[in-house]
This record gives sequence, structure tokens and C-alpha cells, in this order.
Amino acid sequence: MPITRSQKSALIDSYKEWIENSQAIVVTQYIGLTVGQMEKLRHTLRQNDARYIIAKKTLMQRALSETNRPIPEDAMDGPVGFVFLGEDLSASAKVLKDFAKDTGEGFTVQGGVLGDTILDAASAAALADLPSRDVQLAQLVGAIAAPMTSIVSLISGPQRDLVGLLQARIDKEGGENEEAAEVAA
Repeated sequence: MPITRSQKSALIDSYKEWIENSQAIVVTQYIGLTVGQMEKLRHTLRQNDARYIIAKKTLMQRALSETNRPIPEDAMDGPVGFVFLGEDLSASAKVLKDFAKDTGEGFTVQGGVLGDTILDAASAAALADLPSRDVQLAQLVGAIAAPMTSIVSLISGPQRDLVGLLQARIDKEGGENEEAAEVAA
């Protein structure tokens, strides 16, 4: 039974919402996979803030067009599914990479969209090689903290040198002089 125009419109609206809330979209091809395998993939992706759907290509193309995203037409050959990746791109992409490795030729990454850029199959698969979100945040904090650490070291350097010189002078003179010992007492 064909879907009605209002149902198509509702599907496009859903797709547009998912597109706008995702960091990237990966297009996959699935051939000969069981329902159990697909459900396992969907479940694992949901745990990593991603969503996998099988959608009519024309409806997805329209949704991409209406959200001003490029359409990866070269990737949309054969039976395809769409993965909407959340905040941690690498975690979800690693799930896809592992699933593709486990299922063999039945599941392949065809391409995708990252922002306003169309990704080929190799680029979309390379998302799995990115560091995780936590690692990226730690790298950012390190990059921000490094100059501040250098500035603090630069500012405290002369004071540290002065204290070292004074200590060397005290040691050379044979320790504390008598007047300093009396004042301390």
C-alpha cells in the first residue's frame, strides 16, 4: 500500500529534524543482513547517540535539500540506510566499522555528509579513526593550559632566580649571620 502525501511530509519532517540534530550522516549499503543483525546494529548505535534508519532515497534527498545539506548521490546506490551521528562521531563510526568487519561484504559504508561536505566511502570510514570526544576535550584543555603554564613559569622565573642567588650567597657566607639569627629569635 503506497504512503500518502501527508505521511511522506511527516517522514521528511522527521528526517529534517534528525539531520539538523546530527553532526554527520553516513550512508551505508546493506545486502543479505538478517533482521537480528540490523536490530543489534541499531541498538549499539543508540547507545552511542546515533540513529540508523532505512529510508526512501527520494525522501531523504528532499530532506537533505530542505536543510541545505549536500546530497551524496554517488553513495545512494542500491539498498541504503542512513546513520545520523550524534556528538561523538568517532564512537558511532567505530560501531559501523566493527559491524562492517563482522558482517563481511553484506554491510559497507558508501559515503556521507559532514556539515556542508560530501564524504566519499574512505572519508566516511575515516571518522572511526578520529579521537573520541573525551580525548578531543582533553586535547583542547591541554592546548589552552599550555600557554598559561608558560606564562606563569616566565613570570615566576626571575623571583625563583633571585631566591636561588640569595640562598647561594647565604650558603657561601656560612649560613645565617648573627644579626639574622637574633632577629629570628
